[in-house]
Amino acid sequence: MKPFYLKLMGFNAANAPQNLIATVRERSRKLSAKDISQLLQMHWRPRVMGAWYAIAAQDASLSAAVHDSLETCLGHLTSPPLITAALAYPNAGTASLLRDYIETDHRMGWGAAGFASGALARLEPGNEGRTGAASAVRSDDIELIDKLAAFGNALRSK
Repeated sequence: MKPFYLKLMGFNAANAPQNLIATVRERSRKLSAKDISQLLQMHWRPRVMGAWYAIAAQDASLSAAVHDSLETCLGHLTSPPLITAALAYPNAGTASLLRDYIETDHRMGWGAAGFASGALARLEPGNEGRTGAASAVRSDDIELIDKLAAFGNALRSK
């Protein structure tokens, strides 16, 4: 975990080197769903990697653990990977969870509300005006969502 989290925390995966994809994918294949769920319950460093490992695992049983981790995360070091993972494993509560995160992020000044708004817009296309929070999505946030989602998709490749 240690050699990876610095390159993958926050928004860093947007510019992660290509060779890191295969390395993280390979490491994730050595972890069980239980291992990944435990990472998602720990402090911020394991949560970062748990999010990326969850995406790579392609195991829908991890959806609840991903969403629980996002619900209790404390800011921009963990939320971008967790939001990306929540988009990979959406459920009936994902949009509401993103709205709650956006509100908390604004209140606490964590700096990832725009990213979360971009994720919400991606999850609910065409509803930007209804959601309010997603109506102020910047192109930079959409670009970050696209880059982190592309990194996640690359982790899922065989």
